[in-house]
This record gives sequence, structure tokens and C-alpha cells, in this order.
Amino acid sequence: MTEKIYKRILWLGMAFLIVFSPLWKGGARTWPLTIIMLVAYALIFTWLWRANNAEHYKFKSTFIGIPIFLFAALAIISCFFSIYKYDSLYGMIKLFCYIGIYYLVVNEFDRETIKRILYIVIGMGALLSIYGLMQYLNLLNHSWWDPKDLIAATFVNHNHFSGYLELVIPVTVILVMKKPPSTARQLFAFSALVVMIMVFILAQSRGAWVSLTISFLALACILAKKKEGGVKKIVILALVVIAIVSLVYFGRDVISERIAGSVSAEPAGGSFATRLKIWQGALDMIRHSPIAGTGIGTFAWGFPRYRPEGLNGLANFAHNDYLETACDMGMPALLVMLWLITAVIKTGIREENFNSYRLGCAIGVLSLSIHALSDFNFHIPANMLLFTVYLAIIMKARE
Repeated sequence: MTEKIYKRILWLGMAFLIVFSPLWKGGARTWPLTIIMLVAYALIFTWLWRANNAEHYKFKSTFIGIPIFLFAALAIISCFFSIYKYDSLYGMIKLFCYIGIYYLVVNEFDRETIKRILYIVIGMGALLSIYGLMQYLNLLNHSWWDPKDLIAATFVNHNHFSGYLELVIPVTVILVMKKPPSTARQLFAFSALVVMIMVFILAQSRGAWVSLTISFLALACILAKKKEGGVKKIVILALVVIAIVSLVYFGRDVISERIAGSVSAEPAGGSFATRLKIWQGALDMIRHSPIAGTGIGTFAWGFPRYRPEGLNGLANFAHNDYLETACDMGMPALLVMLWLITAVIKTGIREENFNSYRLGCAIGVLSLSIHALSDFNFHIPANMLLFTVYLAIIMKARE
């Protein structure tokens, strides 16, 4: 296999994963997830085979290699204590898939390849937003949405579609700000940004609103510290105008109800009350198995024993990715997870060049990490795959 063919295989495979993963319910069903993992593992093994047969191949590591190793080790340990080993094995397969993708991007993708990947990401964010808007206007079917009146595009739930946009929007903002300007690319990015911001608001995910707002405030502080003005101020003003127009002309009554519902003191007044009960049960799970947990991927099996009174129905996820990690793998795994995410975000926001895609990726990672406090986007394959690619881009050695 020539070097050119090898690089083309990796590029096309990664492009396929980026495009395919969000197209069918965010990959959160058995058959799309199976395809995603088969293609991902094919790319990983192609890379490892090539590296093994190449002379003097130099494996590139990063300083988060230690927390990655510790997290994987703790996941394996949790399997020995698992209450349902089949799901733990499946969880391990997914975990090592993401780890493999991380190291593949770090080792084999150069700056130009990463740029092409991010343009595909922005294009997908815009296309899914347009698709979701057409569904919202009842021009297309959206029978699989839950809830039925909130934009979810190709995802099942609006929170997870919003989580996807949380990753795409910050990178798009950086591209719009980029200098020296590239008119065609920046026009494309700005058009995509207008659509995504509007649809992001109309998707009405309160957790996503809060998370992206905090992340954009962090971005504004970074730009202010770097004394970046001019076009940056125009971009920020444009974002504000887009938000206001969306709120005024599209569903302002519904959105105001969502905001009011988030601060409602009514005990049974919506999903937040349900989340509180799930978190109560999750904390009881952690207290019972604080070191090794119930086994990676077993939250749905372990939770019924700790379900609080008044909580009806199943809880397949903790609606807090950090609590769920502690439930599944124990408190040590949670600490390692926080170490890893904090190290990546600090690395990205310290980027000296504000033009860098690293900064956009870091703001996206920050937003989804905040959103993880109230949802389970890390368990949505499309979002976790893109999150993993962003981690690799941020941590990749400068070239």
C-alpha cells in the first residue's frame, strides 16, 4: 500500500464517520453504532498495521496519555465487578474505539487534513440545522422526535442535537474571525453560523443555552485579553442580532415558557424535577460502590435498586455524565475524567493564536463538558466521536 493510498483511506474513512454518525438518530441505535465502530476500528487497525510495518515509525503521544491510560485501566477493573458483564464488554469496545480514534488523529492527521475535517463538520452542522428547521415548520416528517415540538433534526432528542451544535458553533465562530480573511470560506462559515445559531435557540435546550453562553463568555474574555477587535466585535454583534431576531420572530412564547419552566419551583414541574430524583438515586449508587462502581455501561441495570420514591419509569442514563461515570466505574474514574477534561480545556484556551482551530475546539469541549452536568451527550455516538476528534486536535503536537 502506497503512502498516498494509505492517507486517502484514512481521510475518506474519517470523513465518512463525521458525515454518517449524526445522520441516524446521532448513532444512538444498534445498527448505526455498529457501522460507526466497524469503520472506526478498520481505520485504527489500518493505522496500527501500517505503523508496525514502517521503519522507524515514531508514535506521537500527548501529556494526557496518563489520564487516558488510568481511565482505561479503571474501566477494565470495573468490568471484574460488573453486575452485567455483557454491557460492560460493550462499553469497553466503545471506549477503546474512542481512544483509538484519538491517537489516530494525533499521529496521522496533519494541519490541512484537520482543516478539511472541520469544514465537513461545519457543513454538517448547517445541513442538519436546515433540515431541522424544515421539520420545525412542518415541511418534513419528524415522527421520531422527543419531545415532538422541539427541534431535534436527525437526533431523537433536542438536547443531543443542541449538544452537537455546541461543538460546531464555536469552531465556526473562529473561522468567521480568521485572518487573513478568505472571503469564500468566511462567507460560507458566516452563512452556516446564522442558520445554526437560529436553530440552536429554537431547539430550546436549556442546558445547552446555559453551557454555550458560559463558553462564549469565556471566548469573549480570551479575545479581550488578546485585545482582538474589529471583525470580532462585528461577529459578536451579529450573533446578538441573530439571537434577538430568532426570539422575536420565531416561537418567543414557547421559548419564554421554557425559561420560566427552568426556574419553576413546582416539584413536578418538568424534567428538572425528574433529574433531581435520578441524581438522588445515582448518589445512593455511588455511596454503595464508591471504588469500582457497578461496571462500565451498567447504570441502567444498577439504578432500579436505588430508584427514589415518586420516580416513575425507567432511567437508562443518569442525565449527568459525571455522576454516571462514578456510578459505573467509581469515584477514582470520575477524578481521572475531570483531570483529563480540565487539562484539555486549559491547553486549548491558552492557545496564543486566536485564529487557531484549537481555540474553537476548546470552547466546544468546554460547552459540552458543562452541558454534561445535566445530560448524557457523552453517550451519544455522534457527539462523543466529534468530542474525541476535538480532544485530539487540541492536544496534537504543534506542526
